[in-house]
Amino acid sequence: MHKALLLYFSGTGITRHFTSLIQEEMENRGYICDCLNIEELIDLTVLWQKKPVALNYTINAERKRPLSNYPWPYQDLKTALQNAEENKLFSHLEQEWAEYDLIGFGSPVYGFRPAPVMIRFILDLPVFKKTLRVFSYATHDGAQGDFEKFMEQVLRMKGFKYAGHIDQTFVYSASAVMRGNFDNLKAGRLLVKKSQQARRKINIFLDYVQTLFSGMPYWYHGESLINLFFGLPYRLIYSYGIDLLLNHFLFGFGIHKEKCIQCMTCVAQCPQGLIELDKYDYPIRLYHCMYCLRCLNWCPTDALYFSRVTNGKARFPGPEVLIEAAMQDDLSYRLKNE
Repeated sequence: MHKALLLYFSGTGITRHFTSLIQEEMENRGYICDCLNIEELIDLTVLWQKKPVALNYTINAERKRPLSNYPWPYQDLKTALQNAEENKLFSHLEQEWAEYDLIGFGSPVYGFRPAPVMIRFILDLPVFKKTLRVFSYATHDGAQGDFEKFMEQVLRMKGFKYAGHIDQTFVYSASAVMRGNFDNLKAGRLLVKKSQQARRKINIFLDYVQTLFSGMPYWYHGESLINLFFGLPYRLIYSYGIDLLLNHFLFGFGIHKEKCIQCMTCVAQCPQGLIELDKYDYPIRLYHCMYCLRCLNWCPTDALYFSRVTNGKARFPGPEVLIEAAMQDDLSYRLKNE
């Protein structure tokens, strides 16, 4: 019986949902599978702020459109990789993780890379002894670019045996904040459909992993060659477009003070710890972030917005709400036709 550990970061809840699907399929095959949100393992805000790695779109925003006169001392990804070293807080993990046969690292895709807090987490890990198999998995809104290649590079750098990668598009959770409304039922049906697709991918991947354990030959690639070929133009557009979109339409931070109930939910939910309170106890963000959208989606009164594009628009309710909407509709349909 194999034992697996799934480590993940989730912004809108979609990666958490994907993690639960992987766990279910592993357990169906007899695995003992543990799941751990990395925010439960370490205070991510402290970990990340000690060496704040950021992706290019955040660094560009700090340079071009600073939110304050005090720019955050971000490290670019290249510098972070060069300066990676073990964090003593994680020195015990090499021994603790030795009980696992397989570990998965999961993250949403931000600019073709994992969430910066996940990057920081991995870079702070000790260097393992090249005996522990790991894989990566990702959720995205249509393009992951060379995410898999990057994860293979950084995980091998940490001494892991890289086994492969799986990814899945579910629902467009990031773009919800730019829509006039969000149809929970329609999105819920799509989420159920995409979850079925994800299960098939997971099982193909697990077939491949089984051959690694048994030593049998098996060819596997996380993405088909057809998708790689036909997806190239989309990737190019996505690559150049994401920086334009974020820098010109999304970057910022605004608040409707008449709506704000000063509950500090946004402060608590920011995984980078970048939301503070001003002298009147209203939330304020003085630096550009990775834009995981938690503060907007979790605000109970919709008091926050990033820019005019997200002001007064919809919010992503989370996968649990969408699945519940789809299940209720299915139940109503069956009751009506019995």
